[in-house]
Amino acid sequence: MNLEGFDFFENDENLKQRIESLYSQNRQPHAIVIEGAVEQRCEKLATFLTMRAVCRAENKPCGKCEQCIKAREQAHPDIYYAQPEKKSQIYSIEQMRSIIENASIRPNEADIKIFVFRSAEKRLTPVVQNSFLKLLEEPPQNCLFLLLCQNSRGLLNTVLSRCTVIKIKGEPNFYEDSLDLAVEVAEGTIAPSEWQLLAALSQFSDRKKADETLAILTEIFRDCIAVVNGIDTIMNKQLAEKLSKRITTGMALQLVEVTELARRKIPQNVNMELLSAFLCGEYRRIIWQR
Repeated sequence: MNLEGFDFFENDENLKQRIESLYSQNRQPHAIVIEGAVEQRCEKLATFLTMRAVCRAENKPCGKCEQCIKAREQAHPDIYYAQPEKKSQIYSIEQMRSIIENASIRPNEADIKIFVFRSAEKRLTPVVQNSFLKLLEEPPQNCLFLLLCQNSRGLLNTVLSRCTVIKIKGEPNFYEDSLDLAVEVAEGTIAPSEWQLLAALSQFSDRKKADETLAILTEIFRDCIAVVNGIDTIMNKQLAEKLSKRITTGMALQLVEVTELARRKIPQNVNMELLSAFLCGEYRRIIWQR
């Protein structure tokens, strides 16, 4: 297996050994759960595994062939990224039925079809997971299912028992002042007046600090969803419980989406004052909507 050039393996020898062991003797699992607190690392590993699956070079993934390039750019016709319903942000039963039907159809270009589910423990409801179960029990030949999650305990045991679980160690490391600011912003979102939120967001003058704070906020809002669904939190359980009294699951999903959108704008040299105003308006709109 070719691990050179994939920098996310460099500081995690255990992960490297796990992947090498998993694919020893050129074996290919049919279903893999990728569990990790840092979503970006889970995404990178998923991309690596999709590249390896479609690559036709002897030392996979080569990273240079057409199959690898398409997989890396998420443009491969045989790699399907499940998209949640816009309103509910979950994978619907109708979508799962379509995936089950699609899995039995021959691949277009590669020798395998791959189905990727992001935030699987939050977006795959128990009903949908049960409908997925038969496919995991009797998978079509040359199919790979990747389930990305922060906490695999949010998945049914019957699903987990039919998957290979890869855990990416390492909690996100943040500076204390960014943590404090993220908490201040989060609490400001549910404050009766918008001035507390504006005061917190006005501290976003430093791009690096703003980026890190938004990364923490994403996890805080996801913790709200975790609390509602009885799943372990990652950042601050007490804060998540406080927020969940005012923020519904649907609101939390919208907050995550807006926060991630704002974070993507930072490298584009967006005016930070305008970004703060945008966030204030969107957070208030989402939480205080009627």
